[in-house]
Parts: sequence; C-alpha cells; structure tokens
Amino acid sequence: MSLPTTEETIPVLGHDAKERTERSDELKVETVRSSVLVVEDDPSHREILVEMLAGWGYEPMPVGSAEEAEFAVRNKRMDAAIVDVFLPGRSGATLMSRLRERFPQAVLIGVSAMSDAAMARKCKGLGADLFIGKPLNPERLSEALQSKHTSWH
Repeated sequence: MSLPTTEETIPVLGHDAKERTERSDELKVETVRSSVLVVEDDPSHREILVEMLAGWGYEPMPVGSAEEAEFAVRNKRMDAAIVDVFLPGRSGATLMSRLRERFPQAVLIGVSAMSDAAMARKCKGLGADLFIGKPLNPERLSEALQSKHTSWH
C-alpha cells in the first residue's frame, strides 16, 4: 500500500461496455492524504515541519500547544503526530499518552532539543514509536513516517 496523495480514475459503469469504451467516461476521485498532527510551540520550527510534510505529500495539521492539538483531532482522523515533548501549558509528554490511547495505530514521534537516551526512553514509555532530537533530521523523519504507513487506514 502506498501513501494516498494523487488522483485515481475509475471508469463509470454503464449498460453497454462498447458505449463505455467509446465515451471513455471517467470519474476523478481525489484520495485522502495521510494526516500528520504537528505539535510545536516554536512557529519557525512548526513552519519548517509543515513545509516538509506537505512537500512529501502529507496533510499537516499544525498547532502550537497540547490543548490546540486535542481540539484539532477532536473530530478528525490522525495518521501520525510529531510532538514536541516540552510545550507551554500541558506537556507534550501528557499529550503523547492521550494520543496513543485515542489513535493506537498512528505513528507517534516525540521530538526535543534535549536529545539523550533518557529522553528517548521516556518518549517510548509514553507510547511514541520514535524519538528524534532537534534539530530534526529530515531523512530520519521521512523514514519513520514511511515505515509505519502500511498500517494506516
């Protein structure tokens, strides 16, 4: 299964196959892009992530706090989340636990400038699939998102 980011064409069913072939009627169906929640309080870091994700064909859902994140996914599907561990207000750590409970199949990536083994263990303990230290490595982020996409949808 590949990530759904393009348009697919589906032939329209009719009474006569010859008529269908001659008319070559087609419906264009836009597929749903995989959504990635981006929870980052630094606007410049958030914007960089949004641009990268959009360039890779994902639908970014950028927010600046844990509270905004919970509101953003209240009635929406989320395929993945990139969560800054240290956020103002409610922590990213608390948010990761809540996201894991609500979206057990989602790819959950914790990020922080404090990139040591203890932080990585903490994120794993909160349900994260991966921890990436800042500055983020785009290749590592892309690989993490792609490695789990087969279980999405």
